[in-house]
Amino acid sequence: MTKIQEEFYSPADYELLQANNLETFSKLWEVELNWFETPNYRRSGWSGAARHELRKENGEMVGVFIKRQENHQRKTLRYPAGCPTFRSEWQNYNKLTDYQIGVPRLLYYGEHETRAIIITYELDGFCALDKWFRGSQSQQLRHDVLPAIADVVRLFHDHRFRNNSLYPKHIMLKVREDGDLTATDVRLIDLEKSRRVFFAVGARIRDLDTLLRRCPEWTSHEKDLFLNYYLKTGLEHLPPKQLAEKIWQIPLVKWIKRRIAAKEKN
Repeated sequence: MTKIQEEFYSPADYELLQANNLETFSKLWEVELNWFETPNYRRSGWSGAARHELRKENGEMVGVFIKRQENHQRKTLRYPAGCPTFRSEWQNYNKLTDYQIGVPRLLYYGEHETRAIIITYELDGFCALDKWFRGSQSQQLRHDVLPAIADVVRLFHDHRFRNNSLYPKHIMLKVREDGDLTATDVRLIDLEKSRRVFFAVGARIRDLDTLLRRCPEWTSHEKDLFLNYYLKTGLEHLPPKQLAEKIWQIPLVKWIKRRIAAKEKN
């Protein structure tokens, strides 16, 4: 029988799971959970996520997300026979944490044959980008959060990562207002499809095309402002029409615009 592979992000994480009688792969696979959203079934495999609460030694409860999958494999140069997509997500989270790019805090990863489990701590106080922008936010506040989002996405691409599913629901925001100051924390989630690439430009075009097409909550001007901050053009002071004219003349943005137009035509 294939050996169970397990990693705990820290000894404290092992102790937390042990205190809740969930310190082994078998226990985590068998524990009854309520799905956070409907599991994704494809071909002969499935993948799903559940929110769960763990009790700490002091009695405090801490929220975590437990994701389980079976027969969700991906072939890579390193793993030509295939490996669980959650293994890629675990490795991506570790690399991005080292690069100080916002991702959920890791707790556990395990795999056995075609099954895999990954656990991350809940992003307390965070809200998905699309949901946050659908809220009753002022125009100024909507504009204030765009630089932080652009910085995280740009840094992600600067390290030659391609997300492959950069949807608004995969960008989490935590916004704090303090007088005239707006502080925004940004985290990227669900990175099982992400991978390193040789050239960042292709990753930028693909991911930005996806984000801009999948974010109807942004106005045209907000999309232009986001691109302005992403590209560091310093044009945010321009009126909307003038900003749009200048932004859409930049070569990278032209490629994105062509890709969007082609997708909309099809």
